[in-house]
Amino acid sequence: MRRIPGMLIAATALMLAWTPAQAGLRAIYIDVAKAKQLQIDVYDNGDARIAEVGNEDYGLLLGGEFYIVDVEGGKPTVARLKDVATAMDQVLPPIFKGLFDVAADQAPKAELKIDPGEAGSAGGRDGRVYHVRGLDSSNPAKATDYLISADPELKPVGIALEAFMNAAIVPAAPLIGAGAAELIAETRTIFALGTPIDVGGRFRLNLAGKAAFPAAYFRLPARPQSVEQLVAAMKLSMAKGPPGDAK
Repeated sequence: MRRIPGMLIAATALMLAWTPAQAGLRAIYIDVAKAKQLQIDVYDNGDARIAEVGNEDYGLLLGGEFYIVDVEGGKPTVARLKDVATAMDQVLPPIFKGLFDVAADQAPKAELKIDPGEAGSAGGRDGRVYHVRGLDSSNPAKATDYLISADPELKPVGIALEAFMNAAIVPAAPLIGAGAAELIAETRTIFALGTPIDVGGRFRLNLAGKAAFPAAYFRLPARPQSVEQLVAAMKLSMAKGPPGDAK
């Protein structure tokens, strides 16, 4: 009889080993023009992992912070998005100025005209079309249609998608300057409406459903680089110049 507790512990451990460690939601978006898929996996606590299908690089949303994971030669390099923006402001004339530290209701508002339209659906989820004007500075009256879902199950998907888009904008700051902060403000304004599930028929939700993930799926694969390390790497890259430059 004294062996029973030990047997129970062993049996329990075996059961846990075969139980999916983390469960949540998987959403797949399709980029129609590029014929590519974007996969967003969300754990029940709101943490998320987002990546283009077939690409080693990915993003992690952990505890409300977004991390960029670059994988080269099987070795991951991690940077927090907020730290990348801070480092960028130290090597360039300041652009972001603590934008990612500002609460959503206190952040600069984009000058967009948004008109609600008809109901619609994509990927089995319902939403409402919003006609957004002001995104094209050369033609402010031109409308881009966003099908936005207010489905609470998709809310963390929207948070991860917004952060992923910001992670593409921040590194472009050397090329677009202050336009980077403006793009982030526009993105924030649109995502405040809900989770986009169709953008003009070009980028749309294909499916969203329950899924289970391995235990290590939502963990950082390496220690994030410090702001100082990011600044040093940026300065080194700038000193080398664009690829192919003759010295």
